[in-house]
Amino acid sequence: MIELNLVQFHEQQYQEKGYELYILKNGLGDILYIGISTNNIWERWFGWGGHLTWDRNVIYGESSIGMKIENHLPDSLNWKIQLWTLKDCIRFCSKELPSDISMVTIRNVEPLIIQKLSPALNAAYNLNPGKDTTPKSQKEKELERKADESYREIFNNKK
Repeated sequence: MIELNLVQFHEQQYQEKGYELYILKNGLGDILYIGISTNNIWERWFGWGGHLTWDRNVIYGESSIGMKIENHLPDSLNWKIQLWTLKDCIRFCSKELPSDISMVTIRNVEPLIIQKLSPALNAAYNLNPGKDTTPKSQKEKELERKADESYREIFNNKK
């Protein structure tokens, strides 16, 4: 397992060792999101259909976690991402796995890790989601204000 900030991850300042699972933490160190890639985690984040479009100095969120990062720029560039190999995952979930792990894949251990760590933003497999402790950004506050305004407009003006 290795841990990098988002800039280091984007710039690929690490040696690829078959990482299959990632854990994103906010600036407070709280776990926001856990995901997998059966191909390449960097591509899962920055490739076609990934979480982020990162074109030089412009960053767009393309998923819920990508939007969270975009909404918290530039602070989110220092958020941490951990990259785990299948072996790291199996070691972490050893008590929950059968003794014969020869057929265990990343798809088998992802739900276990989500259940054990309770990330704030994962919906699937997350029986007890953690609390998102990330302070609201100005952008999030503005989006919330607009949503509240629209709600009042729709539901308070009934005839």
